[in-house]
Amino acid sequence: MKTVLIPTDFNENSVYLSENILKNFKDEPIRILFFHAYKLTDSISDLLMLSRRSTEYGQIPESFHSACYDFKKTHQAQIDTIGIEYFYGSTMAAFRNFAEAHEVDFIYCPETYSFRQISKYSINPDVFLNKSGIPILKVIQEDEAPVKRKKAIALEHEVAQLV
Repeated sequence: MKTVLIPTDFNENSVYLSENILKNFKDEPIRILFFHAYKLTDSISDLLMLSRRSTEYGQIPESFHSACYDFKKTHQAQIDTIGIEYFYGSTMAAFRNFAEAHEVDFIYCPETYSFRQISKYSINPDVFLNKSGIPILKVIQEDEAPVKRKKAIALEHEVAQLV
């Protein structure tokens, strides 16, 4: 089983965009791990009490949870689990430890993904993702078309390649 790390701002579209990577792993179940990066607070009381952690989980909209549930149910033969994690840190070493702890095999950044800060502690993970040494799955999107239901974007043509 392979683990794919996907940065997100907890918009449900990021769940549906991850459907593109399933074709790369036809014969193997995958574990999808959505994550958002936060810089570590300087407040000792925040660190000791982990008070922000519960508020951060409260920032995930119900529509994101529903999209994850629907997506896993639709692709249950191919998706083993879908998880949500936070990365706390601002160094490459911290990110490598995070990736190793979660056994990340690949990183997937949809072409339409752009970092959106959801809190004052949010940080753009692009530097970590590009310098981590973990293979990045790129899906080249030639055409985009709107679709029914909750999906905002569906991709008609794609070519997957490891960079």
